Amino acid sequence: MKIIGPCSGIGSRLRPFTLNKPKTFINIAGKTVLEHILNKFTNTFDSDTELILIVGYKKRQITEFVKQKYSDKFKLTFIEQEPRGYNDDIPFYWGLGEAVYLANKSFGGTSYTDKEADKREGSLIFLADMIPIEEYAYLMYRYYESDVDGIITVMEVPEEDASSYGVVVVDEKSLIQKLIEKPKDFISNLAIAGIYAFSNSATKALFDIIKGYLDKRTKGSKEIYLTESLQDLINRGFKIAAINLKKGILDFGRPSEVLKGNKFLLEQQSLKVEEFKEFNITSEKSYIKNPVHIGENSKICNSVIGPFVSIGANSIIENCILENCVIESSTSLKNVISEKSIIGSNVKVENISKNNLIIGDKSIY
Repeated sequence: MKIIGPCSGIGSRLRPFTLNKPKTFINIAGKTVLEHILNKFTNTFDSDTELILIVGYKKRQITEFVKQKYSDKFKLTFIEQEPRGYNDDIPFYWGLGEAVYLANKSFGGTSYTDKEADKREGSLIFLADMIPIEEYAYLMYRYYESDVDGIITVMEVPEEDASSYGVVVVDEKSLIQKLIEKPKDFISNLAIAGIYAFSNSATKALFDIIKGYLDKRTKGSKEIYLTESLQDLINRGFKIAAINLKKGILDFGRPSEVLKGNKFLLEQQSLKVEEFKEFNITSEKSYIKNPVHIGENSKICNSVIGPFVSIGANSIIENCILENCVIESSTSLKNVISEKSIIGSNVKVENISKNNLIIGDKSIY
């Protein structure tokens, strides 16, 4: 099976944090979102697995980072998604549909009549800002043990929030009948959760369908979405099942969700005071309330930190009270009292008492 990861988007919903880095590089609980995702893959897939990353915005950051960290974990392939155009030097693209289609060259002309081989040589597609709480081994088990051509993960959302998602309608066997992108009227609370697995034949059929939309596009066309192509795939007779993620998914596509994801990840693994020396962390006259993460070479002085605070490497925190915050690397905070805040890297903030701060990289406040 080949893994396809579209990573080309600019992350407009995460501005200002994505002005200097791709959205999948938001640092949570000591790792980037992309690291959290790829580390989960290493628990399920072996080093012969081809990882195909579709890059665009800040492509060099992604390719260099992944090559450094994962060259021995996957067979790496990088494919660039060319910008559709620019707004004030910021690129924009033809959307998720085109990004997925660009992986088509990695799937040769071989067809598989054996159902098991057809599934084994298929694809797994993930979104670079979403992390399932379940292990991928569970999803792969559901994929292989079901008599289907593919699976799409879903999660239950409140009825009042359903219009913000792509949703699916299923039959009594959980086979998907309809996919609707952000429906105006309520038809289902099963929201698409951003992980897909398809057999080789279903993957190639999906590529063919997307190509049909790409060939018809004009300068005035909208982005090429994936949902419409998936509906066409089902209309062609492919059986695609909805797999309900009972434990949910961590969605880092919006600032409000970053704090929720940070809280969950810290609950799974918190830095202990006994580990401070190992990571050259200095804590003077401070009280640390777990769960927290503090990056290496950081200094905490006269402060109360936690719970649910992530602090990036090489940061200085002085005379602060922080709770439920994400603070990225090389940041200096002095005389700051705050909850539910997200502060980027290389930031300097002094003398402020305010909650819900949103401060982008390289800012002085």
